[in-house]
Amino acid sequence: MRIDDLGWFLDLVETSNMADTSAATGLSQSSLSRRLARLEAEVGADLFDRRGRTLVLNHRGEVLADTARRTREIWMDGVEEVRRLVDPDRGTVRLCFMHSLGTWMVPDLLRSYRAVHPTVRFELVQGAAQELVDRVDDGRSDLALVGPEPVQAIAAGRLGWSELARQRLGLAVPDGHRLAVEPDGTVRDSVDLAEARDEPFVAMLEGFGTRMILDQLSEDAGFRPRLVFESMELTTVAGLVSAGLGVALLPVDDPNLQLPGVRVIPLRTGRQRELGVVWSATAELSPPVASFLDAVVGGGKAG
Repeated sequence: MRIDDLGWFLDLVETSNMADTSAATGLSQSSLSRRLARLEAEVGADLFDRRGRTLVLNHRGEVLADTARRTREIWMDGVEEVRRLVDPDRGTVRLCFMHSLGTWMVPDLLRSYRAVHPTVRFELVQGAAQELVDRVDDGRSDLALVGPEPVQAIAAGRLGWSELARQRLGLAVPDGHRLAVEPDGTVRDSVDLAEARDEPFVAMLEGFGTRMILDQLSEDAGFRPRLVFESMELTTVAGLVSAGLGVALLPVDDPNLQLPGVRVIPLRTGRQRELGVVWSATAELSPPVASFLDAVVGGGKAG
């Protein structure tokens, strides 16, 4: 049975009359008779009992009719889903983002976009930066809000990137920590990461954006951090610093990380935490995804 057989067969089930189904479907009665004969030959059984001009669905026909109804519903659901996916006002955007962006960037972007496109659906996934980049790279997500910039995948031509924000980086220390003040007692306004080489570090887990930056900066400074705690949340990292359990690399100006008992001293480095959006450079973006991406980057950069 083919998909295009479902319509006439189910109509015939309802009408029990070749003439009525012929009028409803536009198929001639002889064409309907041939189609029914082929179908019954394919399944190896009569589906109707013939009583004059009336066709009475038998038990075998009821079984097939029930399957045909469910198949048609599934097919129509699939057709509707595809139509919805390509409709910029009703489609779905599979968006993934780092945990630390869930308290400010993501809510702001979604609120602004849904004010104009209220019927667009979003499937949201949170995770580590590298994991999210991989999701876009292999097609499991449409867009990822991450940092730092995934240079290798972009250079290979697999992903596109648009920077959305930059954050200064600092060394988070507990209040009263030796690195928070100069030898003369004045409050420090900057610090070299190398000065913390002997300190216990609280850090994000491997694969998270801030951890990748820490690994690179510490390597450049000629040491490997002694990690005492690792976390999936920057807020947890800040909380552990406030408890005096170590120092950490954190963005300087993030209000969500400004906890009592923590001082974030700007690093003497030009390196910042770049935040941006990545998308597939090899796959065609669906209309809702392209529309959201254009809104996020301010127009045109997804081309």
